Amino acid sequence: MKKRGQVTVFIILGIFILIGIILFFYLRLNTSIFTPDVVVPQQVAPLKRYVESCAYEIGKEAIITIGIQSGYVEIPEQISMDPDAYILVGGPIKTPYWHLHGEDISPTITDIQEQISDHVSKNLKQCLKNFSDFDEFVIEEKDELTVKTTIAEEEVVINLDYPLIIKNRKGDKITEWSLYTSSVPVRLRKIYRLAKNLMNAENNDMFFERKTIDLMALDPEIPFTDMEFSCSNLEWSKTEVKNSVQELLYYNLPKIRIDRTDYIPFLHPDPVYREFQKIDIENDEIPDNIPEDIYEYNQFFWKPLTEGFNDMKVGVRYMKDWGMHFEASPSDGDLMSSNMVEGSSEYLSMLCINIYHFTYDIIYPVEIAIRDEKSFNGGGYVFRYAFPVLIKQNSPDRSDFKVSSIDAYTDAGFCSEITEDEYVIQARNSRTQEEIDNVSIVFECVKYKCSLGFTESDANSYRLKTAIPSSCTNGIVKASKEGYLTDEKYVTSRNVLLEMDPLKNFDFKVMKVDKSGQKTELANDETAAIYIKSAEKDYNVFAVYPKQEDMEYIELIDNKANYQLEIFLMNGDDLTGGYNAEWNVSYSDINGKRKILFYVYDIGKAETNDKKIEMVSFLNENKNNEDLIPKFN
Repeated sequence: MKKRGQVTVFIILGIFILIGIILFFYLRLNTSIFTPDVVVPQQVAPLKRYVESCAYEIGKEAIITIGIQSGYVEIPEQISMDPDAYILVGGPIKTPYWHLHGEDISPTITDIQEQISDHVSKNLKQCLKNFSDFDEFVIEEKDELTVKTTIAEEEVVINLDYPLIIKNRKGDKITEWSLYTSSVPVRLRKIYRLAKNLMNAENNDMFFERKTIDLMALDPEIPFTDMEFSCSNLEWSKTEVKNSVQELLYYNLPKIRIDRTDYIPFLHPDPVYREFQKIDIENDEIPDNIPEDIYEYNQFFWKPLTEGFNDMKVGVRYMKDWGMHFEASPSDGDLMSSNMVEGSSEYLSMLCINIYHFTYDIIYPVEIAIRDEKSFNGGGYVFRYAFPVLIKQNSPDRSDFKVSSIDAYTDAGFCSEITEDEYVIQARNSRTQEEIDNVSIVFECVKYKCSLGFTESDANSYRLKTAIPSSCTNGIVKASKEGYLTDEKYVTSRNVLLEMDPLKNFDFKVMKVDKSGQKTELANDETAAIYIKSAEKDYNVFAVYPKQEDMEYIELIDNKANYQLEIFLMNGDDLTGGYNAEWNVSYSDINGKRKILFYVYDIGKAETNDKKIEMVSFLNENKNNEDLIPKFN
């Protein structure tokens, strides 16, 4: 009997313990009194939910704006005031660049967190409406509001420390409360990481630059380097070529698919395409079962990621109304012509058959849009950012450069709004370091230009003191004067020093040289075309011998300089010789000299293709032959 009584007591105790556990969890799950970490006084619970609801709505508003504006709630002034630092999307909406002037200018996760916190802090009280919905209480601030935002993988957490004293209408204190937490279900950290990975890959691989060059080279409407068996002139409109490039990008960039994201699948598994990529087109037999979309796979499939983002979509686009900085060389105004030869040595034999070689400087914006369908509990979220694609002389270039020629115009309103600060601008001879008087100074910012004046004598110096347009934070000052190369610099301080290369005129003559080295004068029916291109400066010289009325002199930099020299010998419309060299000139070479004697190989007219090939071989073998380097005297 005694053992049975002990068992009964244990059973009863077990039942009470079980009932207590069930009651505890029931209360935690079905009342607002409990939270996972703290116990909320019953009087505070509605107020707490109200404050957290406002924080949620304001935080959500900030996060949506961040998605539209490349990670900014409010775009920094140095970006918003620089037309080269953003694109206009949908009217007044600005999408800032993440890369500018060769540098990463994207906001960090910390920057974004602070912006969300700042936005909530500025707008929370307006949302709370002075707690007018709680007229049964008197609510007083005990201390200032502080906000801390944490961007996590699956959510953005907004924590408020907002000490409040809650009293009844009689003024009797009921309780105090200060801690509030809101969670916005946006996977912003993962989205940001994807965006940064793509931006870093572009800066390292220059995928968009290379893809643009590939697309242009494949388009028959866009001239690059080519030859035709004709001596008639070929001409293109630079405006029309630019339009063709814009059309090409508008239609093709959206075709780009990014590996390890949620992209539209190809027709076959990835290994199928990789096998076809191993085929040697010149030597292997081409199979019949080539996938229909192998071109899209080879041209528009980008593989920049090591981490998987398979539940996120990425879109790429370029819109023609976003503009494009575009320059083609050689060109004369809007005219691109094959007459202005800039050919490589292997094409020398084709000049009489009409050769052309154009180089392009191009800057245009690309927008990346990342869409996450899981954010906002399945409602979806889009994050957009932009960056410029930069091509310099047909080559990818993510550094800081500007297009060699952009048509700018004077705008009275832009030029009249000037800074209060005064800037001091000086120009010096790059060789002698002497200050230069009467130099024209022009301020340019994207499509605007303003004449600032001329350097003049001032306090034992030649300089210009002036204000500059205030609405451009990344303007360029240009210095120009006859007899000097134009120089330009970004305005980064209130003292701007420009270094101008002096130029010097030289009389010139061309003699021809046969294969044995014998030198003779050009015959009456022979013409030599001389093309000199500076290796370091944006400076080209084109001249013809015998000299024409407008080409009596050749103007070179009056200092040490490195040039690429090409000379073509013509007999009527037939190419009969040439010479190509890297021409390095020291100042001692030209000091006190006034004439240049050029030499060019005379091979004779090539009647057959075999003879043309023979000419090319000879000229290539004798490239940089020092016996034919120009002589100063």
